[in-house]
Amino acid sequence: MNSEQMQHIVELIAARLLARVNNVVTLSQEELRHGSAMAHFLTHDTLRIQQTDMCFIHQLAEGDRDNTAVAHLFEALTLGMGVTVSISSRLLLCLPLRSLAKLPLSFCDENGNRITLCQAKVLSYRDIVGLSGGWLVTSRRTLITALAREALAAQHIRLVKQE
Repeated sequence: MNSEQMQHIVELIAARLLARVNNVVTLSQEELRHGSAMAHFLTHDTLRIQQTDMCFIHQLAEGDRDNTAVAHLFEALTLGMGVTVSISSRLLLCLPLRSLAKLPLSFCDENGNRITLCQAKVLSYRDIVGLSGGWLVTSRRTLITALAREALAAQHIRLVKQE
């Protein structure tokens, strides 16, 4: 392969990457299972997954690639896509916090409000200052400073302490 061919290939790849910038595809958990979902990964840079259930969330936390939807989600991450998973706010108490917090994912509730997962043993003002609105999910053992509690209220962040 000569340098001209190599340059042409690099230009094609760069053009495809630029073309997918700011393109968002929204799929349900069920749609993500289908092989056709992967065609979106080449033309979009962000994947939003809606209508997830607790079984899917646990398999995602475990990295269970036997679940086709989970395998496709990890493939999207491999291709450099940003991934946001929509989770019903009723399920926040049951999330596998430790496992999910390690994944390079964003989370939101059914209304699009941001869900932040926090594994810290102590939650301080510094941890809250960059957040605005949405949910903050912590372990029941997390200590929350008084200033952090004030910041949560001032910034309209709903706190969920898991049991």
